[in-house]
Amino acid sequence: MTLDLRSDFLGPPTPAMLEAMAAAAAEPDGFELRENRQQRALEAHAAELLGKEDALLFPTCTMANLVGVMAQLRPGEVVVGDAESHCLTSETGGIAAIAGGMTRGLNGTAGQLPLEPLRDVLDARTDPQRLAARLVLLETTHNRAGGLPLPLDHIEQVGEMARRGGAGLHIDGARFFNAAVALGVSPAAMAAPATTVSISLNKGLCAPNGALLAGSRELIARALILRQQLGGGIRPSGAIAAAALVALETMLPQLQRDHDNARALAAGLGQVGFAATPQSGGTNIVLADLGLPRAAIDAFLAALARQHVLAIAFGAGRIRLCLHRGIEAADLPTIISAFRAARAATGMAPQEN
Repeated sequence: MTLDLRSDFLGPPTPAMLEAMAAAAAEPDGFELRENRQQRALEAHAAELLGKEDALLFPTCTMANLVGVMAQLRPGEVVVGDAESHCLTSETGGIAAIAGGMTRGLNGTAGQLPLEPLRDVLDARTDPQRLAARLVLLETTHNRAGGLPLPLDHIEQVGEMARRGGAGLHIDGARFFNAAVALGVSPAAMAAPATTVSISLNKGLCAPNGALLAGSRELIARALILRQQLGGGIRPSGAIAAAALVALETMLPQLQRDHDNARALAAGLGQVGFAATPQSGGTNIVLADLGLPRAAIDAFLAALARQHVLAIAFGAGRIRLCLHRGIEAADLPTIISAFRAARAATGMAPQEN
């Protein structure tokens, strides 16, 4: 059996999700864009969970992020976020190409924005030659920071700075619920400072597909039009929405297991000479820093795959492993053994963790 840790969207749906999909597929679906019973229930539950007035189903979190930006931005206006955020590095420039936004990347720390440079960007409206930011982006958990959650007080501080500067705050919450579980706070408390929040339904929650954007009724009404312009309307939506609703209702308490497995895996890799993080404070992502050039990383990943363990290259000298419902605690020794075998096959020296 292959252990696939390339992403947490590879986690299998639960039997209850599959049963809900099958039942929904047998029902009449509805013609209007928000007519389907399961979709309406999903959107209402998500809005309540996040403390927002409304929510809207999307096919992907990338589209939910883009529409969240477009709903709050006019072409030519500035969006500011962490330079290593997913919205700025891994969504093919959609903010510029489609929304017409000018992006400003700030060099943050583990996804946290530097507050003085942020204040400067927000205060630029006093200079007629500069454009002030109209929207601030945060990402939690932060993918390139190894799945670290942003502290709640940072989200609150950035939200207040944005509000005072006349800007909105969009949270890319592809792994939003992992962050809430790790911090021990309610999703609504984390979402409160934001004008819009996106969430992925198919990552740690293990729904087969889908994402949501939550915000005010006015913003979601605008988002519905923008989603349709981008071809993101889903019809029939019942089967996707039914599985996603089960995921939202049942999977949040299960995320801690993935976090525990990630910490145990990082610690186990450290014990056999691999520099891996996080061992504390993280969520379901493990970054192993091999300190190798890309060609050597690719060779290591190929050797790992021959041991039936899959991971991905992730920045300079690193590989990423995502823990999910399909990876059990009993699988961790197999993964660690595969790393040792791949090191032997590629001639890599042990590291200090």
